[in-house]
Amino acid sequence: MRLALESLRHAGADTMPVMGRLLGDLHQAGRQLAARPGFTLAAVIILAVGIGANAATFSIVNGLLLRPLPYPDSEAIVSVGRAPLGSPGQAILSADELRRLWEEARSFEELAAFSPSAFVWDGPDGPVTLFGTAVTPSLFPLLRTAPRLGRLFTAAEAVEGAHRVVLLSHRAWTSRFASDPAVVGAPIVLDDEPYTVLGVLPDGFESSFYGMEIWVPLVVPPYEPETSFDGSIVIMSAFTGVGRLRDGVSSGQAETEVRTILERAESDRPRAPGFDFETRVMSLREERGRPFRPALLMLAAATGLVLLMACANVAGLLLARGIARQRELAVRGALGAGRGRIVRQLLTESVLLGVAGGAAGLAVAVGIVLAAPALVPRNVPGLAEVGVDGAVLAFTAAVSVVAGLLFGTAPALAWSRVDLARTLHEAGASAGGLGRLRANRGQAGLAVTQVALALVLLTGAGLLLRSFVSLVTLDLGFQPANVVVARIIDPVSTRLFSRGGRIESDEVGAMNAAARSASEALLARLERIAVLPGVEAVALSSSMPLNRTGSVRPFAVAGRPAPADPRERLEARILDVSPDYADVLRLRLQAGRFFTDRDRTGSPRVAVVSESFARAAFGGEPAVGQRLVSAFPFPGFGGRRGGPGGEGSGGEPWEVVGVVADVTSPFRGEPFGPADAGDVYLSMLQPDLDGMPSLGSLPIVAVRTEGDPLAVVPFLQEALADLRPGAQVNATPIETILSARAAQPRFYAACASIFGVVALLLAAFGLYGVLSYTVSRRRREIGVRMALGAGRGQVLRLVVGQGGALVAAGIVLGLLAAAAAARIVESVLFGVAPADPLTFTAVTAVLLGVALLACWLPARRAARIDPMDVLREA
Repeated sequence: MRLALESLRHAGADTMPVMGRLLGDLHQAGRQLAARPGFTLAAVIILAVGIGANAATFSIVNGLLLRPLPYPDSEAIVSVGRAPLGSPGQAILSADELRRLWEEARSFEELAAFSPSAFVWDGPDGPVTLFGTAVTPSLFPLLRTAPRLGRLFTAAEAVEGAHRVVLLSHRAWTSRFASDPAVVGAPIVLDDEPYTVLGVLPDGFESSFYGMEIWVPLVVPPYEPETSFDGSIVIMSAFTGVGRLRDGVSSGQAETEVRTILERAESDRPRAPGFDFETRVMSLREERGRPFRPALLMLAAATGLVLLMACANVAGLLLARGIARQRELAVRGALGAGRGRIVRQLLTESVLLGVAGGAAGLAVAVGIVLAAPALVPRNVPGLAEVGVDGAVLAFTAAVSVVAGLLFGTAPALAWSRVDLARTLHEAGASAGGLGRLRANRGQAGLAVTQVALALVLLTGAGLLLRSFVSLVTLDLGFQPANVVVARIIDPVSTRLFSRGGRIESDEVGAMNAAARSASEALLARLERIAVLPGVEAVALSSSMPLNRTGSVRPFAVAGRPAPADPRERLEARILDVSPDYADVLRLRLQAGRFFTDRDRTGSPRVAVVSESFARAAFGGEPAVGQRLVSAFPFPGFGGRRGGPGGEGSGGEPWEVVGVVADVTSPFRGEPFGPADAGDVYLSMLQPDLDGMPSLGSLPIVAVRTEGDPLAVVPFLQEALADLRPGAQVNATPIETILSARAAQPRFYAACASIFGVVALLLAAFGLYGVLSYTVSRRRREIGVRMALGAGRGQVLRLVVGQGGALVAAGIVLGLLAAAAAARIVESVLFGVAPADPLTFTAVTAVLLGVALLACWLPARRAARIDPMDVLREA
């Protein structure tokens, strides 16, 4: 009451200047909050959680999706290309498409392209692989970038036969060349060829080119070579296109022009059946953040719901506190303070409370942002630069004020109507029957809302958790424990596939001969690897067991005609493996046998197929004993047209000698081609002369260990290091690969679970607050009822029933909202339907149990009221 009387000097302050009134309101609001530290601390903690989570999310979203790239006028820079319809991958351009756009497109001020590559640098410590990018000289003017040292490329240096030149990233200059300015103009050796260092790019330039250390001129061929059957191989170029829009041209207009040009070019050549492409012209900033957009949007939605629940909780606290202040507010009104004046004062208190919660939330946000790079499942370009800057501070301040108005408006309007005479008359009376909520409709509505929002968040968390469990418990078809795979990365092969072009038949033959020689050297080295400490078994494979990088080949069953429709042909992924491969991975043999050392050159060709391929190829017939032929030979490599499989097949057939379980992984995507019909294993000891040329790629080494697989990695890398100069040996346990690939689903599930638990606690706190307040306000009525014969059980049921009605209403609303919101996470679910009944049932049961516990605690307190104590207080 003393605070109320002191505040009366502000009651007629409407004649004061605006600033004076504001300062007076703030001073009074501060005194009110300081007078009730328990209430203030509880509200600030609740708001800090909600505002802090939203500030951290905005910081990450701003850094990855909203903040301009570090180039002048970066909003005009767009990504240009085409991608398979619906594909999440990067849009690309072929050499022919890029040249047509250079010649015909008028929407762009500049148009450039780049292609990631790798080089072997003959450095002072021996050969080292450097990752870099081949770029057209127009990229640097497009990005309006000047070198830190030296000069940039010219068009004359991006043609075949020109003197080789290179630019260094700032990071490579400092880490590889000790920031020596004399490196400009100096020669360096890349891939056994002399290059001249032209300059050093500025610090930060590579932020959009993650991990790149060097840049070389991209030589775009004057034409895209046509496919032929003369023994040569055509690798289509794949460049990433970048453009700077002209003034007044939107990305939509540019996309329409690019689509028209590329479709006109496409009409000049046949399109492969089943391939549909879409044209993309979008902001380079948007393209960079596109892979992370779904996760960020889900994160923003979750934090937004948590903030709403926090506001609902604080609004409930304010409504309860308003009951205790109604005499003070009534006295203010009786002494001349208008309703608008009271509302303004109460809103000032709410906004001040929101700002205090925002200040505390800012500390929470800083902690989350600092921890984000370690928590995020993979390297995200730009995440390391995310921080709490001016934009985040402004956002936090705005959210704090808006939250204060949001949770403060309803209580301010409700308690600004207080009448002094009625308040004094009802001071000692009951506020109404225990079974009715008329005096607390606002609190009841907020409690119902919190239950509904909690159910939405818990349902999302439950779906993501079940999806993650489905991922990690999937039957892979083999035993990944204690298996290490070593991949030899050859920069020459990497550059070959990234640049594209024609490889003539003699070059292909030489590359295949080199690949066979390397495979033979690896096969001969298996015995050396097998005796390494801790090694149980070792084998080779042409592809990693958990992805789709192996070549896909059409097959036919010997003696059966090939289908007329190419889309109905039988296809499988080919894996060339050594005989011990099944022992290393412990593949489950379903029928027949696996390869032995006798399945080598000179013996009949044999194959082992997966269960799914056996079903697709042979139906219900036994697979063992059947014969397969290649339906698409490559003349010039030992194949011959015609053969037992019908027209277009060729080569000696393979006899199926075994069937193994499907090797399955949810991470084995298929961005191109028809549905996967399974796997066909061929013996590496029998050269596959009818197959797709290997183009110099080296087999994968798979090792099963007796104990910790990480202990074998250094020995394995040492044993393979000298196989090819400059090549990198990446040796990783399969379980580590599985864990890394499951990191994103794990991240989704962990974040959703944290927010779900927070929402559950906030909903329980809200229910507890509503019923605790009801019990405290009606303590006298409960005592009278018990004095007149009401038992403890009746009181317990009455209070729990009141809370149960709120819970039931919230669950009904929450189920409806959750069913609609579940579609948001549908794209990231695996093995779980968005309307999964088990998840909805389990989540509802958990929420119901926690909510009823929150109702039971104040009900138990009500049932313990002593009627005599209450009557004496009266």
